Amino acid sequence: MKSCLFISLVLRVWIVRTMATGLLFGSPLVLAVTTNPTAPTAIRTTSIPVIDGVLDDLVWKQAPPISDFVQIQPTHGAAPTRRTEIQMVHDGRILFVAIRAYDTAPKEIVARQMLRDADGIKYDDHVALVFDPEGRGRNGFVFRVNANGARLDSLVYDGVEERSDWDAIWNAEAHIDDAGWSAELFIPLSAVGAANSDAPWKFNAERWIARASEKVRLYGISADKHLTSLGDAKDLNGIKPDSTGLGVRIKPSIRLNANSFGATNIKNQFDLEPGLEVFYQGRRNLSASFAYNLNFGEAEADDRIVNLTRFPLFRPERREFFLRDSGRFSFGGLSETAIPFFSRRIGINSQGMVSNLDFGAKVAGTVAGLDFGILGTRVEKGEAERAAQVGGMRVTGALAEKTRMGMIATQGNPEGTSGSYLVGSDFQYRNTNLPGDRTLDAFAWAQKSGNPGLGTGRAFGGSINYPNIGLSGNANWQYIDAGFLPALGFITESGVNRTGGEIGWWTRTKKGGDIIPALDWQTRNKLDGTESSVLLNPEIYIANAAEDFIFPEFFIQTDRLAAPFHVLPGVVIPAGNYRWNYFSLEAGSSPSRPLSITAYARIGGYYDGRRNDQSISTIWNVNKHWGLRSGLERSDIDLPTGSFVVHTAKIRLDHAASNRLSESLTFQWDNVSEQLGAIARVHWIIVPGREVFLAANYLAATSDAADEPVQMQSQTSVTLKLVWNWER
Repeated sequence: MKSCLFISLVLRVWIVRTMATGLLFGSPLVLAVTTNPTAPTAIRTTSIPVIDGVLDDLVWKQAPPISDFVQIQPTHGAAPTRRTEIQMVHDGRILFVAIRAYDTAPKEIVARQMLRDADGIKYDDHVALVFDPEGRGRNGFVFRVNANGARLDSLVYDGVEERSDWDAIWNAEAHIDDAGWSAELFIPLSAVGAANSDAPWKFNAERWIARASEKVRLYGISADKHLTSLGDAKDLNGIKPDSTGLGVRIKPSIRLNANSFGATNIKNQFDLEPGLEVFYQGRRNLSASFAYNLNFGEAEADDRIVNLTRFPLFRPERREFFLRDSGRFSFGGLSETAIPFFSRRIGINSQGMVSNLDFGAKVAGTVAGLDFGILGTRVEKGEAERAAQVGGMRVTGALAEKTRMGMIATQGNPEGTSGSYLVGSDFQYRNTNLPGDRTLDAFAWAQKSGNPGLGTGRAFGGSINYPNIGLSGNANWQYIDAGFLPALGFITESGVNRTGGEIGWWTRTKKGGDIIPALDWQTRNKLDGTESSVLLNPEIYIANAAEDFIFPEFFIQTDRLAAPFHVLPGVVIPAGNYRWNYFSLEAGSSPSRPLSITAYARIGGYYDGRRNDQSISTIWNVNKHWGLRSGLERSDIDLPTGSFVVHTAKIRLDHAASNRLSESLTFQWDNVSEQLGAIARVHWIIVPGREVFLAANYLAATSDAADEPVQMQSQTSVTLKLVWNWER
């Protein structure tokens, strides 16, 4: 315990000293950078191409092509069966990219998506570009475009992890012709935080040819490498933003909100509200953003899930303001528990109701070799809640080429009370060039929280990941004492010691498929000795290069309960010792197919009873304009204290009239809450940066039996939002 606190103290002294030294005398962490003359180059131009997907602009005859792709699958290391060329130019403000994807059978090109940010773009014929403007191997961006010109962007953090819920203002158009398909991209340098520096960017690119299950890439061509592994990206010369202009983007908006709720005496509310966001991109890796009076009603709705565990469910952040620069706040490799800063806690109560953001401000960037992010927000006061003022700060810096250390601090409580805080420190080691081109990623972390009336608490942990062909595995450990409660974070429970991991053998077949037998394990022990559980899970994952798969698993589980566990109201599992086994089987067809189906079945024990689950989900891409998704789940649980069957259902219809106009309609229902939810969305991008967004949500009870009162009133909300962006 004392050693961890000593490490945290040393780390804080190191950060303060490093920042002071860097600001006064120049950072000792910043190494001299020389341009690699053999690296790909984006040339400077004054001739602006027309973004129409047709590569007939004169400027493309001057830009050198990048075409040294190597096949990853199905035949690792072979030459691509189809040539791919990428060219890049810029004018100091905008990066223009031309893609020529040659194909001998253009009519067989798979291009079923037109929706912005559709995950299915990854399974169409597409090209993905990765940029690391800082060249530090930690933070980057991915831009994907398919043969229809549909776009999917994401940010990269911790050197490899990807978040596809991040969005930038950019544009792409594509065109299919007799030679294959081509695309042109328009990416503002401000969208990726480009600094006015002569240091080269890091860059990588990948192409997926769906019908051949062929993947080709420029760098990091080992079959077990991810495109987002920034440590494998190489130099890209020539990109340097102009020093002219203010570097400011102003995003005013106006929204009309209409709400209706009530069972008998229906109440209606209408309001017209302005909103404002201001973004500043400095020329020295410094950015800032400010938001005033933001409404999050247009954020995507969460999937309906019936929680059959005794622990809270983790739900990801979906709001744009908090997603920007979110990678800078990642900590310790944590993703689903013991997270010190979880922005979803801000402005969303335990019932999922969203409050407006009165104001929010963020500053992020790199100073004296240190990456940092600072966030402060105030959320409006609800009918029965106090206004909340909360904030967080994150700082990380490189100790050497493959190691980083950092700290995090938060203050405030989303419930509006004052005095809550958290501090923590973490260490990361990431090496993508071990002998045999292997990768190793490891984290260690420590946190301390304090809350008025509850005292202080500490948590420690670490993880190691070895994701390679052949021997492959990972392991993690978390120690969380009973007083640890991160007011701005997420935790499943306190007072517990957890371990988990997986070890297996990854075989890549000659045709690009995967066979991975493995053993998973999890242990959980309450620190007071009252509860413990163990899970052992042998499994084998089998998939072909197209990603059709089958996944059988067997589970051996024990659990000692110190108190009764209410699975659902009226259904209780008594305290005691339990042991049970069960078997599951999941199988699915490739998302590259017009109709993709995934089915799951579970059969076997559940505490002192039995549980059988079935689910099926489908994705039907009717054509590039229409898509239909559906999902059905059923859980049949039979216990000595009661039996019940849980049903959930979801169906979503998507329509994309073009790359700029899309609509969706979603229905969700479950028989536990007996609520029917309907969500309609319309998104119209008039031109990049000028948008119209319409969101309508309806939620109502579906049961109104005479002997049972209606559990909730109907609610309807409609938001119409107009957004305009000006850059100066």
